[in-house]
Amino acid sequence: MKKLKSYVLIAILICVVISAAVSYNIYNKTITNPLVNSSSDLEIKVTDGDTLYSVFEELYNQKKLRSLNFTKIYIKTHNISDNIKKGTYEFEKGVSLDELIKELQTGETNRIKLTIPEGYTITDIASKVEKSGLATKDDFLKAVKNYSPPGYVKEDPKKRYNLEGYLFPDTYYFSKKTDSNTIIKTMIDRTEEVFKQISKKTGDNINEANYEDILTKASVIEKEARSDKDRYLISSVIDNRINKKMKLQIDATVIYAYGYHKEKLYNKDLIIDSPYNTYKYTGLPIGPICNPGMESIIASLKPEKTDYIYYVWTGKGKDHFFTNDYKQFLSEKRKANL
Repeated sequence: MKKLKSYVLIAILICVVISAAVSYNIYNKTITNPLVNSSSDLEIKVTDGDTLYSVFEELYNQKKLRSLNFTKIYIKTHNISDNIKKGTYEFEKGVSLDELIKELQTGETNRIKLTIPEGYTITDIASKVEKSGLATKDDFLKAVKNYSPPGYVKEDPKKRYNLEGYLFPDTYYFSKKTDSNTIIKTMIDRTEEVFKQISKKTGDNINEANYEDILTKASVIEKEARSDKDRYLISSVIDNRINKKMKLQIDATVIYAYGYHKEKLYNKDLIIDSPYNTYKYTGLPIGPICNPGMESIIASLKPEKTDYIYYVWTGKGKDHFFTNDYKQFLSEKRKANL
């Protein structure tokens, strides 16, 4: 009987310890990341009469706040005022509780929104960073050059930037004092996160050793495709030409080789000696030619099964014409006046 009582006490003690550990974990998460993960950023509208408590209660009722009780405990133990300023606020998923409260109380944001569109090159990103006021273009590019990349990045002195392709295009929020290295790391971390999401979505086990080829192909798709359905068809053309030992002959790679935009390419432009020039060298370019979005990365992994080896933009809308017949290809190219 005594043994039974001992076992019961031990079991109760274990339950108490586990419960305390779980509570401590939730409390910490509430402080560092109070908002429940969602696919988009959170907009909060504060009107006359709203208080800190009423806003958090509303968020909790909408299932957007991790824990109302621990949030209230944090406010009380830190003697935080219940007063907030009216206005419309936008918060990213990773905002801390302290940052969230401070903004609601001061009515001022200490963070800068940085939106990087899909297909931007590192040079484009640097210009956007400078425009945001976070860093100068030159400082950002210097940081990119000097940044120590993760082991899966294939470093090569012939590349323009070793990190090209790894700075994921997305909307980010940074403190006004954020330095270039932090911006770069955040974007690389997001790329890793996206690969995990794609792996879960597709069921594929994506090896880090393959990131480079996947992103290089995806970057070409990103620059060439004008619609989501064409991404998968262009992906198939790339694979088919590589399998046939044909040069890819993709204009976007030549434009990247020059380092500045050309509205139209002429035959004389196609002979530039660059490891990015797929008119001169067989296979994929030496590295990514831009930073691709998720859809292009998925298309890189999951091409349509076709026998196409040619495609050309029709000159109308977003569609390309695909074929395995060279004469048809030339005919459509003439129609498009390209």
